[in-house]
Amino acid sequence: MSGRPRSSKSSVAPPARRPLLLRPKIWVSLLFLGALALGGHLTWQHYGPAVARHPQYQLTAERIHITPQPPWIRSDVKAEVLRDAGLIGSVSVLDDPDVLVRRIQDAFEFHPWVAHVRSIRKRLPAALDVELEYRRPVAAVETSDGRSLTLTPIDMDGVRLPEADFTELERSYLPRIVGTTRRPLAGEPWDDPSILGAARLAAGLADIWQQLRLVQIMPAAEPRSRKDERFYSYEILTSGGTHIVWGAAPSEELPTGESTFAAKRQRLVDYAAEHGLLDSIDGPAQLDVRHDLIVVPRTARRKPATDEAEKTETK
Repeated sequence: MSGRPRSSKSSVAPPARRPLLLRPKIWVSLLFLGALALGGHLTWQHYGPAVARHPQYQLTAERIHITPQPPWIRSDVKAEVLRDAGLIGSVSVLDDPDVLVRRIQDAFEFHPWVAHVRSIRKRLPAALDVELEYRRPVAAVETSDGRSLTLTPIDMDGVRLPEADFTELERSYLPRIVGTTRRPLAGEPWDDPSILGAARLAAGLADIWQQLRLVQIMPAAEPRSRKDERFYSYEILTSGGTHIVWGAAPSEELPTGESTFAAKRQRLVDYAAEHGLLDSIDGPAQLDVRHDLIVVPRTARRKPATDEAEKTETK
């Protein structure tokens, strides 16, 4: 029986493959794609502006959707933004995305009622969803020009809000901050740290302000210093004339050694629950809540001399 023939391996090596970039077909394909991209770019540069300005891609007031306005804002925020920024007829969804977002964001954040633009989303063919965070009025700053008093609404950051959205009665019901003269432009913050601290205090007491019959916040005339830090102290006046010695504004208690904002607030609530609201002239003259609750009774009022004379005559 004969054995199977042995297979002999060829000693001839396979031909070497040419490098990928040296193949003519690859170069032709790359050149074609490059020419196509360049042609598309040049074509868009020539026709793109006309396409972007087509009504189908233009942003109109009806195609820009914003977060619904809260009830305390009576002006039309979107209409005012589009008018003041000149956006109608000049913005297309085909514009550069970064440029488009920046223009819309800057326009809305310039409005006095807008605190932040949270997001901007495009919807085809030509619509925008703009999510806004609106400012909320927390107090009114009382200023005087020597002849009359003016109440200017502000938010918790001390930003001046548009007065036209408030009636005189609505302003009078806001917590009143006294002790300043200058006013910023609408949409700008008060350049006075005492006003900023008072605004935070009013915001923190907003839900119990009317309940406790609080009326106004009075910043100290000058700041105090402790541990290399400067801070203002505050008093609150009730409708019954009780002075509440509050001390430092919220988040500024640490260098003063005072109790936290929450502890001070709770002392007021507990006192009112036990002794009644703070709108009576028979209430205490002063409540000091800075470190503990210290109550200073109201001094008994001396009756007028005419009343004493009437009593003598009737005897």
